[in-house]
Parts: sequence; C-alpha cells; structure tokens
Amino acid sequence: MKKKILYSFLLILLAGLGYGINYAWKSFPLVSSYGSKIMCSCIFLAERDENSVMSQELRAFPISLGDFEVDREGKKVTGSVFGLAKRVAIYRDGQGCTLLSGMEEEEVRNQVYYEVAKPNWSQDTVSWPNGDLLNDSILNLPQYKKIQDLIDIEFEDSVKKTHLTHMIVVLHKGQLVAEGYGNDHNINTKHTSWSMGKSIISNLIGLQVDKGIMDLEQNSLLPDWTDERSKINLQNMLQATNGLDWVEDYGGVSDATNMLFLKPDAAAVAASKPLKYEPGTYFYYSSGTTNIMSKILRNQLGEENYQRLPYEGLFYKIGMHNTVMEKDASGTFVGSSFVFAPGRDFARLGLLMLGKGNWLGEQILSEDWVKFATTPATAAPMGEYGAQWWLNAGNPSRPEEKKFPSLPNDAFYAGGFEGQWILVIPSKDLVIVRLGFTPKGEFSMDKFASDVIALLP
Repeated sequence: MKKKILYSFLLILLAGLGYGINYAWKSFPLVSSYGSKIMCSCIFLAERDENSVMSQELRAFPISLGDFEVDREGKKVTGSVFGLAKRVAIYRDGQGCTLLSGMEEEEVRNQVYYEVAKPNWSQDTVSWPNGDLLNDSILNLPQYKKIQDLIDIEFEDSVKKTHLTHMIVVLHKGQLVAEGYGNDHNINTKHTSWSMGKSIISNLIGLQVDKGIMDLEQNSLLPDWTDERSKINLQNMLQATNGLDWVEDYGGVSDATNMLFLKPDAAAVAASKPLKYEPGTYFYYSSGTTNIMSKILRNQLGEENYQRLPYEGLFYKIGMHNTVMEKDASGTFVGSSFVFAPGRDFARLGLLMLGKGNWLGEQILSEDWVKFATTPATAAPMGEYGAQWWLNAGNPSRPEEKKFPSLPNDAFYAGGFEGQWILVIPSKDLVIVRLGFTPKGEFSMDKFASDVIALLP
C-alpha cells in the first residue's frame, strides 16, 4: 500500500514537474519579450521611470516574474525570468523601440532610416487643433466645467480601483473642452495605441486609395500568395474578412503573441497562415491582418515613401507632431499595436474622422474613404466593424443590439487592448479619448460617454 502511495506521489510530482517545465519553456520567452518591449517604449518614448512601469503595465502575473534591466546609455532593455530566456528591445531615435527577436542588434540598428523632419514651430503658441493653445472662454463654460468635474472624479476613483486611467481628452464641436491626466502621465506623455493603431493603418491605405495607387478590389496582395489566398482582396483585408486561419488571443502563446513578441517579421508570421474561410464571408478580428497590410504598403510604396508616409501624409498635416510608429526587427511598422502618441494627438485623429477627412479646409482623406471606413462590413453580424474602425451600428435587423447600448448608432471608434479608446460620435459632434491600463475592463466607455453627452449643451 505504501509503495502504491509513493508511486502515485512520484507520478503526480513528475507530472507537475513536466507541466512546470512546459509552462516555463513556452511562457518565459514571452514574459521576457513582452516586458522588455513595454519597458523600453515606456522609458525611452514615454519618458517614465522603471518603478512606474513595473507598478502598472508590468505588475500582473506572469509578467511580474520578469526582471528588466534598463541600459540608458545603450538605449535598450534586457528582459529575463530567473536569469533565463533573455530578450532585448532596443530604442532608435524617431523609430521607437523594437524587439530584436533573434536578429543581431547591429543589423537592426544599421537598417536604412529615412528621417522625416518634425515641424519646427512650437505648438504651445498656436491655437487648437493645430497647436495646443486652448480657448479659456470655452473651457470656462459651465457645461464644460461639469465635464471636467466628471473627468476629475474618474481620476480620483481610479486610484482605488484595479484599473488605472492615464488620460482623458474630450472634444466638442472641434474644441478641446476638458481633459485629465494621472498615474505618472501628463499632456506630453506618449501612450501606446495597442489596437488603435489598426485604424491608423486603415487611414494610410485610404490615402493611397484616394490617389489611385491602391484599389479595394486588388488581389494577389503578396508574392507568396499564389494559391487560393490570391483571391483575397484589399477590402477583405481592411474589413477583417480575409478568411485566414488565425487565433487572436493574448492569454499566452498564440498566433498574435508569437507574431508580436517572438518573431522578427510580424507580417510574415500572419501571411504564412492558410485560408480557412472563403474571403469576404466570415468576420474575424485579427492583428495579423493589419500587419500584413502594413507590409503590403511597404512593398507597394518602396522603402523611403513607406517610412515617410505616416508623418508626411497624415500625422504632421493634422498636428500629430509627437506620434511615433514603431517597427518590428524586419523594419515594418507594427501597425496592429505599436503606435505611441500623447492623448491630444490621438484626439486629433478622431477630429479628422469627425470632419469626414477634412482638416481646417484641407481634405486629407476623401469623404468617400471615411464613409467606407465607417460602413459595416457585410459579414460583421452586429454591424460592429468597418475598415479597421469599430462601429456601433448594431445588428442590421435589430439596431438596438450594439456594443454601446447607451450611445448613438453612428458612434465609431478605434479601440485598443487594456482600455484604449478614440470614440467619435458625429451626431453629438463629440470625440473622446481615454487611455489607460485596464486589463479587466472595469472602465465603461458606454457609461462615461453617455454621462458626457448628458452634460452637453
């Protein structure tokens, strides 16, 4: 009997040991990579300190197991878990942070970089929206002061909750009417977009479609897609209906996390996937899809035009002077996830969309493109997705069934992991940006935005 008990105990012990080794083998590289990338961007782009990042973005298990060494002189961060699975993220001026993911540091640092000169005038002395000078007479209107009070309450509460709000910006009728910052963030702090970056990639493609350089019906989008994937067209990609076999999950090692944190070429990981559904028939949200589109842009435009496009074609035209798109180790913008900008810059992007692509009289994006981007994909069951922009259109047969029940059906938004929002509501002439660290979703944009609407004049 004792032998059986001992035998059973040894089996359980071996099984536990095997599980632990398997968990470490899969998870430790992901922990090291994720943590070093986040730490690198938050230190060198957002200009925060290590303690701030560890107590917020990197505080949850298993990321909290990691040890992250910041080399400020060398502009890089090395992550490891119990000294194992070392991974390195490097910072490059103008390009943000990049995970090496197996590539040599020298090779990545020596990649050709076409620097785009940032506008040389100060936004501090120029009126909103091109600049940051606000109208005090507008800010002091009673209804807007009430919205400011609403924001202030959110920051007071966030200290006591498990979620952390970093910044909120509210625009009404084109004017910045209220804003708030906290938890080691301020007006100038750059913040990660996470999946809000998808909407930026959409707009960059829109610029090319408007010029006739790209076409929604074009297919055979990549040289390697000579099989049934050649049927996938650009519209399928934009509307997340390309039919590729993909798993969008962030709870461990998956297609999405493997692409973002473990491989040097994000687009190549996603593009290697086989076709699972007939293109155009099945909606599936995919970060891989966005990174493939980023690579398609790169292939079509050539290296110099591709690197200049976000800044010369979009950001610097609408006052987004402090926005940075980060690259993977292969040199492609990780449009699915890694765009860093202050809250006001993200708000300007929302304002461009609110104005149907027009910025102070200049048509940056065509009205046709904005309409397409905010029209539900046929395959999206609740009218919840357009062209890399989330929608609140509702179920075509039951419009009341929608993502935000309290908000108008014309609302649309760029949304990102852990509670990032650029919400646009045309019928209310309203834009709300909320950025933070909310892994469990305690912040309700539906409630906050409806409370703001209730206070509008």
